[in-house]
Amino acid sequence: MRPALPRPHPLLLALLALGVLLGQGTIVVIYLGTLLLHESSHMAAARTLGLHVARVELYPFGGEADIPDLEMAGPLSEVLVAVAGPLANLVALGVAAGLLRYHLALPSRAQLLFDVNLAMLAVNLLPAFPLDGGHIVRAVRSRIVGWTPAGREAIALGRLIAAVVAVIGIVAQLAGYPGWQAVMLACVILWAQRGVARRMPLSRWALWLRALAALSRGEVLPLQAFAAASGSELRHVLRRLFGGRAHRVYVYEGGRVVGALDDQALYDAAQEGDLHRTVGEILRREGRHRLPPGGSP
Repeated sequence: MRPALPRPHPLLLALLALGVLLGQGTIVVIYLGTLLLHESSHMAAARTLGLHVARVELYPFGGEADIPDLEMAGPLSEVLVAVAGPLANLVALGVAAGLLRYHLALPSRAQLLFDVNLAMLAVNLLPAFPLDGGHIVRAVRSRIVGWTPAGREAIALGRLIAAVVAVIGIVAQLAGYPGWQAVMLACVILWAQRGVARRMPLSRWALWLRALAALSRGEVLPLQAFAAASGSELRHVLRRLFGGRAHRVYVYEGGRVVGALDDQALYDAAQEGDLHRTVGEILRREGRHRLPPGGSP
């Protein structure tokens, strides 16, 4: 499959063109090189993990990579892909510091290389999804609350941070300081979140269907087990599912396990559309999914 090439967003192209017209060609070259280094590191990490990068869009403060299999790869893979970009900027910071320390380049250019990479590093470590820090937050939280709730939390936190950054930028601009960059950063975060938020509900179902198809083909998947009270509603259980895993939900009633539901039973119940049905009701209907006498998780 042909690897994806980074695609610059029109806003980025406009800013780069403006920089060239204002005679800031050196800044444009160093900034664009830093941005490509950052995103190329994400792409290299994803491919090293065996993940396909379908699309990469470059924004003024970073990029958004569409990696369809990232959810199936699990939280650790998401963290590794997310930290690859900031690590590349950290290495570039070290190079720039060396150039300054040993006078191996023009001080103004070495300082500019240092400043641009420091800014790229600091911005992308903000816990505002879909920046790298936001991906790390989602990956960590997904191990606790599940993929979809963690995604919603990351988007909500990202919106809050974007609002704070915008307010800081506006106040700074009114006070006579250059705050327009902060306002633009907030707008970029909110713009990038739109597509992620639209894809998130569909992504969960698509990943689950792919896992079911993989099981039907005889593939081996890791098993994730849950415990749920018989009165727990199906919608709450479905929010805890991960992509790329088989699932087994053990149903507790009166302090003991009374049965278990597998992926097919959960999918059949979800297809009927009543997400408020309890797992106890589903279990009673799906007698074949009950544990044998003496069975345990």
